[in-house]
Amino acid sequence: MAKVFLILFVLIPLAELYVLIQVGGVIGALPTVLLTVFTAVAGFLLMRSQGMSTLQQAQIAMAQGEAPQMAMMEGVFIFLGGVLLLLPGLMTDTLGLLFLIPFVRRALIRQTMKGFAVKGHYRYQNSQGDTFEGEWREAEPKKPQSLSHREPLEGEVLDDKK
Repeated sequence: MAKVFLILFVLIPLAELYVLIQVGGVIGALPTVLLTVFTAVAGFLLMRSQGMSTLQQAQIAMAQGEAPQMAMMEGVFIFLGGVLLLLPGLMTDTLGLLFLIPFVRRALIRQTMKGFAVKGHYRYQNSQGDTFEGEWREAEPKKPQSLSHREPLEGEVLDDKK
């Protein structure tokens, strides 16, 4: 894992330099620098306004007794977008701005959440040497049904004290 981070730590700045040089060769050095500064300022302003909006959504969800999972994930993506915008370079700025566009961010969150289904594998061996194995997966929670649609329960009361 450390090797991957080291490679990314070297390759991403080199790729950013290459893109900056290529864009600078087409539009000039000053416009390239101004473009990089503009994306950082615009991203900061977007991050600030969307961060406050996401915080309000989380508070509303909690006030209604719901878990604010979507708002929390949006907050994470807004933070990552802001961090990417603070890094100098056009590639990271583009990715950061994509994280700040609401419909793109929500699509990325839905795609990310698909991989977070809780599942597991267990193995148990008792003292007699018997082995029990199995897999489990978290099921979607069932929606509660209203009581008016259920069949009436029938039964009898037994007295244990006789």
